[in-house]
Amino acid sequence: MAHLFDLKWRMCPCKRYSPVYEKNDVIVWEPNEVIYKVDDVPSCAYLIIEGAVMLYTREGLQLNQIGSNEILGETSLLLEKNRTVTAISGSTGAQAKRIPARYFTELTTRDKVVAALIRKVQYRLIDSNLQSNNLAVNLDRITELVEMQVDRLDPEDPTVIELLDRLKAVHQKVVFARDIIAYPQITDDDAETDQKNVGEIG
Repeated sequence: MAHLFDLKWRMCPCKRYSPVYEKNDVIVWEPNEVIYKVDDVPSCAYLIIEGAVMLYTREGLQLNQIGSNEILGETSLLLEKNRTVTAISGSTGAQAKRIPARYFTELTTRDKVVAALIRKVQYRLIDSNLQSNNLAVNLDRITELVEMQVDRLDPEDPTVIELLDRLKAVHQKVVFARDIIAYPQITDDDAETDQKNVGEIG
């Protein structure tokens, strides 16, 4: 069944994890490259110097975009947690400088008050992301329920017209790319093993 609304579901042309290309202390990501995924263990943060990086929830809701002179991945290091979002380079790729974990450790050690304030802000950010994700998932379900009953609705009813228009308007602002969760980290050894298994099966 075709969607009644212009749902912004899209297939994300993401690439699986690939070896990081680094030149003169600058990390270069190709377009649509997975930088890290939800639940990954953090090792560093990044200062974006060129391009953009898109952030997604576990369910694939697009949250926001990180651009030049912004920091990516600091939350996990500051809170000592695994990654809470998936980061994917934008359509033109991205470049960044690595920020080692010790930088944040030293920062929070030097000033306990500042450290407490930073952690408070980061927790609020995580909570805001979770609320946005939950609202978007519920909205998607509501849309599905309406679509199931659309044939029973009177298209001339002003209330129905307003309902459909409002749902459509909201969906214009919601972008899902759930397929990004299908890109696990694959090492060279894993790739070789998969290739051998395919050969054995064939």
